[in-house]
Amino acid sequence: MADSFSYMKSLQLQGLNRLVKVDIPVPVPGAGEVLIRTKAATICTSDLHDIRANPFGIKYPRVMGHEGAGVVAVCGSGVTGFTPGTRVAAHPVVPCRVCSECVRGLEHLCSRMGHLGIDRDGCFAEYFVQRADRVRAIPDSVSFALGALLEPVAVCLEAIARSNNIKGKTVLVAGDGPFGNIIAQLARRAGAARVLVSGREPFRLQQIPEVEIITDAVPAKFADVAILAVSAASAVEACLQALRPRGRLVVFSTVQERVALNLFNIHVSELEVAGACNDENKIDESLQCLTEECMALEDIITHQIPFDRWEEAFDLARNGHNRTLKVALVFD
Repeated sequence: MADSFSYMKSLQLQGLNRLVKVDIPVPVPGAGEVLIRTKAATICTSDLHDIRANPFGIKYPRVMGHEGAGVVAVCGSGVTGFTPGTRVAAHPVVPCRVCSECVRGLEHLCSRMGHLGIDRDGCFAEYFVQRADRVRAIPDSVSFALGALLEPVAVCLEAIARSNNIKGKTVLVAGDGPFGNIIAQLARRAGAARVLVSGREPFRLQQIPEVEIITDAVPAKFADVAILAVSAASAVEACLQALRPRGRLVVFSTVQERVALNLFNIHVSELEVAGACNDENKIDESLQCLTEECMALEDIITHQIPFDRWEEAFDLARNGHNRTLKVALVFD
């Protein structure tokens, strides 16, 4: 039980490029919250961005990590549906439910959004707290490392939804990382006739099943949908050039640089540009995907590294693109 001791190991961001292992008090769940004993937490590309540049303005110090799964340790008052020992995965986004966007039904675009690892302590720790409605029980067939992909798969489902019915269409996925991999598999699941993935890392491209690979220049005007799954400004133009008339570009990855759009081409070809940020009620569909053996999503987790070797894990996630996709920290 969590109350048998008062401190836990955690990874705390204390400044730019200052991720530190520290002992901090075990958090206490409030009303409607659950305390989760972490079993696995995967490293996201956005974690690496937060460490290097802090684009979301995280206030230091902050325990990082937002892709986690584990076992319920303590339930706060008013929590139903969970008991200590329940195997669970957590979604990191916490909508306020009262702002204008939440009232419109767009909780994933909440203007006062809470988020594990950003405005509240995350799951790179032995325990973390999350609101119970953002937590799902996972079956024994879903490992904790796979369960940690609940949110990554959910946001990729949002990219598919924003593609506006891709059944029978030709889809280009720009990016060979974990998200590009998941999106490509979900595009096939959604019935796309052709799925092509552009990228630069042979190892990563080889991990994506049943797709066509593009390693050179992207052909022009062949795709009905292009999904940007890489944070590169040059890929935006390549995606737009790949679109047929009335094609749609879905901007999934964050591009920090300003991008010059050819509005004349967008005009004469009647192209559409759509954002895809967080996910609109995709948690349960994501959980369903995790249980589908045909998708083999656990293969995306190429490395599981003990928490005490966290520096090795982050180095691999940051620099090992030629031999890794997703890295999971695993806890005793």
